[in-house]
Amino acid sequence: MSQSSLAWRLLVISFFWGASFPLMRHIAAHMPALALGAARGTIAALAVLCFLWMTRRLAGLDRRVLRHILVVGTCNGWLPNLMTATALESIEAAPAALIQAAAPLIVAVLSILLLKDEKPGLRASLGLGIGFLGIALIVGPAAFAGGATLTGALLMLATALSYSCGTIYVRLVRPEASAAQLALGQQFIAALVALPLSLAFDPIGAFDQPLDIWVGLVLLGVFASALPLSLFLGLVQRVPATRASVVGYLQPVWAALIAALWLSELPEARVVAGGLVVLAGVWLATTRR
Repeated sequence: MSQSSLAWRLLVISFFWGASFPLMRHIAAHMPALALGAARGTIAALAVLCFLWMTRRLAGLDRRVLRHILVVGTCNGWLPNLMTATALESIEAAPAALIQAAAPLIVAVLSILLLKDEKPGLRASLGLGIGFLGIALIVGPAAFAGGATLTGALLMLATALSYSCGTIYVRLVRPEASAAQLALGQQFIAALVALPLSLAFDPIGAFDQPLDIWVGLVLLGVFASALPLSLFLGLVQRVPATRASVVGYLQPVWAALIAALWLSELPEARVVAGGLVVLAGVWLATTRR
């Protein structure tokens, strides 16, 4: 894959995933975490299912692929969905995005341990470090103020670890399935686990939400889950895990910009500077001399 193609894919994926933070923060204030995870997974699974049906690519799923779907559906599906929704009840979107942005660093460490052919070099390691500094600059010194509890922070760190394990797994086993098929299975597992838990433990009326919340859920499920997930799984199958995981550094940049537009607030100079630092880190980590 060319460097320009990789850069565009990273920007598009991170844009849609970055939008999920303000969306989930808004929805989590009205909807329990289990119900949110169930609705998100169901809507995303239906979106991918419709795409596969229209393109006649539903065939080819065998037991071996289903095993991989179960693992990916746990690491990248219901477990991080539940942890993120729970965390955003007690932590603001900005620090949540920062903590999850540790995923590329976790992927780099796991790559050293598990992927012998994909160990990050000096240039990639330097880019990862610079990117994380840029994220810290964007969020600023108030990152852990205003309700960012220890529980929420630990949940987001666990979310980053879960996503990282899913990325490494896909790269390690190279499942014989298309990215869209993996995305379908992942979101199906997410809904299959979260829905019965929600019906069992959430209060009655958890899904009785106003129209604007359901519109937000559709946007979250289709454009902030199904679409970027399918693109990302396809990317992981084609490029080293450390290069693909850099998308995690770009998500908070988009999240900050989207939140600013949503709240009609111009980004501070600190946010702009941090975004430039992140882009510099991404460039170092994803390009070769």
